[in-house]
Amino acid sequence: MACEKPFKVKIGRAGQAQIQKGLCLYTGSALGRGASSLEKRVSRHYRKNKRIKWHVDFLTVRPEIVVKMAVCLESPERFECQISQLITSKLHAKPVILHAGATDCSCDGHLLFLRFAGDIGKVLSMLEQIYSPFGRSFRL
Repeated sequence: MACEKPFKVKIGRAGQAQIQKGLCLYTGSALGRGASSLEKRVSRHYRKNKRIKWHVDFLTVRPEIVVKMAVCLESPERFECQISQLITSKLHAKPVILHAGATDCSCDGHLLFLRFAGDIGKVLSMLEQIYSPFGRSFRL
């Protein structure tokens, strides 16, 4: 998700966050069927008009945020904690706010901010390297 203009937002019970110009990255899982399937979850993130259900929704509904791309991994296992930790360490990302997107685990967060101005292709290349050990990834 790209943020072109800084803004403040309350992210549920997690609290108030100051979103800066840069990229926001969310790592989650979609192991269900129907509305919980991978395809439905990803398409939901692109929509502005929706009921706010998850922490990431507080960002994706905002006019300052543009969902640029989704990098997906098909797997029956949950890898979002490991992937989020790798994104934090390898891309020097920080949680948007502590525990955002990660209320069901002990991670610092799965909704991350990356101060970035430049070629998004470099970020995508790094993301593909991060995802590759876990299985086949693809971009949408």
